[in-house]
Amino acid sequence: MTLDLTLLENNLGGSGVYARALVGALQSRSDLDVALMSAPSRGGGFGTLGWLWRGARSRLLEDRPSVVHYPGFLAPIQSPVPSVLTIHDLSLGRMPKGHPFEWRMYYHHVLPRAARHATVVITPTEATKIDVVTAFDVAPERIVVTPYGINEQFFSATAPAQGDAAHPLIVFAGPAMPRKNLGIVLRTLASSRDGSALSRARLLITGSRGGDSADYQSWIAAHGLAGRVTWLGALPFAELPALYARADVLVYPSFLEGFGFPPLEAMASGTPVVASNASCLPEVLGDAAILVDPNDDSAFAAATESVLADQQLRARLIRRGRAHASTFTWERCAELTVNAYRSAAAV
Repeated sequence: MTLDLTLLENNLGGSGVYARALVGALQSRSDLDVALMSAPSRGGGFGTLGWLWRGARSRLLEDRPSVVHYPGFLAPIQSPVPSVLTIHDLSLGRMPKGHPFEWRMYYHHVLPRAARHATVVITPTEATKIDVVTAFDVAPERIVVTPYGINEQFFSATAPAQGDAAHPLIVFAGPAMPRKNLGIVLRTLASSRDGSALSRARLLITGSRGGDSADYQSWIAAHGLAGRVTWLGALPFAELPALYARADVLVYPSFLEGFGFPPLEAMASGTPVVASNASCLPEVLGDAAILVDPNDDSAFAAATESVLADQQLRARLIRRGRAHASTFTWERCAELTVNAYRSAAAV
């Protein structure tokens, strides 16, 4: 089978992690001939969309592959060959604040039609499949749930020989956009009682810099947290395993996710997780994390404090987390994805 696959080289988010890891797993197979189509790095979102409409279409007409896969959720409305479209989540429509204008316009005016015209749609979870059926009126039988994998480097991550026991380390992974719910983490630190582990804890935020989040910066300063909160910005992927391994807990109180790489990556690194019980996260994390209502400050604070203070609970979560994360492999993801290609090519 021949496959053309679009790869957006400058995509550093979860969809970029998915596309690059999937390409590696697909290229190792002998039953598939993979050709990559890369969007130009210049021109921003509108440039990428223009390339999909013109450059990618011309390439497909020239190659005539068995199937084309659009793994980054960006796709033209119609394709000259059977097509597979991955839709990671519906955050652009349900919680659009923080997303660029061009992607919000794409979501509303193009994605629903692209999803209905795709031969097969891939989603990472059943929760996202239900969202796609409801929002875009795509027939359920045309949607294939394909859980993603976790890169091996997280399983080999090791914590430093000696951490700072006096100042537990909390990691919040992701940009500080509303759906990620950074506010509950900051309120938990600000309201922690004297003598608690939370009162001594420090917070590292990945995916954003303080200068990009003026409202949060002001709130942090006003509540005396400036010395306890560090903005790391968007870290290179290769640095994430070491960061997660040295954390005492990773918190992920998101309101909406399609899959949620960071909590599984943290589990693979041997780090306990406190996460939201909303969206797809119960489906993805199971009983290997503590799940709480993302609107309940007291429940979130109690869960995070218990992970920092209760060594037996920590050990249990670490053990369960590693075992659970190990079930998510790119080889399995690739196998399920190739099955989707075969279904699309047969239509």
